[in-house]
Amino acid sequence: MPTTSAQFVSGPVEAVLRVEPVTLDSQRAELAVGSGPWLVDPVVGVSRAALGVALDDVTGFVVAAGSPAGKWPVSLGIRLDFLGDPPTDGTAMTAVGELVARDDTGATTRGFAADADGRVVALVTQRSHLVDIDDTPKSHEAGFEVPPDEVPLSDLLGLVAAGPGVIEMPPTRLAANGMGNVHGGVLIYASEYAAVSAIGPAPDLRITSVDIVYLRPGNAAQATSFHTEIVHRGRSLNVVRVTAVGAAGKACSVATVIIQRR
Repeated sequence: MPTTSAQFVSGPVEAVLRVEPVTLDSQRAELAVGSGPWLVDPVVGVSRAALGVALDDVTGFVVAAGSPAGKWPVSLGIRLDFLGDPPTDGTAMTAVGELVARDDTGATTRGFAADADGRVVALVTQRSHLVDIDDTPKSHEAGFEVPPDEVPLSDLLGLVAAGPGVIEMPPTRLAANGMGNVHGGVLIYASEYAAVSAIGPAPDLRITSVDIVYLRPGNAAQATSFHTEIVHRGRSLNVVRVTAVGAAGKACSVATVIIQRR
């Protein structure tokens, strides 16, 4: 069966997060991921969900590498569990994705992110399905100048409060994947930011899991808003549902975010 070329498709958000391919095939993929002050944020503390970009990429491209020509994987849902904070000192991380099962309609993949000492900081499971495409998505980071390291990713994305329980992201090239849609990892990151904003920032709070379902593509050339609903607020455990809504008023994703005290 003919397959697409196993080439890593990157954009500006991969450049900011220093995500680069190491190995890639239809069974297993590995990416190098940078660390630095861009992961530190005044709202979330240290962003764990920023790893969602690399983990979405590494599990998705395992599927892409084994997909028939004219098909491309689109994520149906991603489950992330966080075991600790990613480093912020410039040391390298590794993201690994592996195939669990594949059929004619899509695939299930899983993986992890680990720091330079091999400590696993995040686990991922992704479910994807194949869609028809005319051309394989291409990298589109050309002409993008990586900003200073100390600027948080939330500032780069322009995340701002737009009302009670609502965070808005303006149209931005930084959020786009190779198809021009809002990157699934960016939706994970912004859902973390919105959920922690709803509970109230605190230095001892961190997200411990995100379970996100993708309903339809979000256009990165239009504004996206993130609406929060606090399902449970407790002393040590908080549950927040975050719905990403596109400019047309239709939901793009729904995420359940678990926030706990460290």
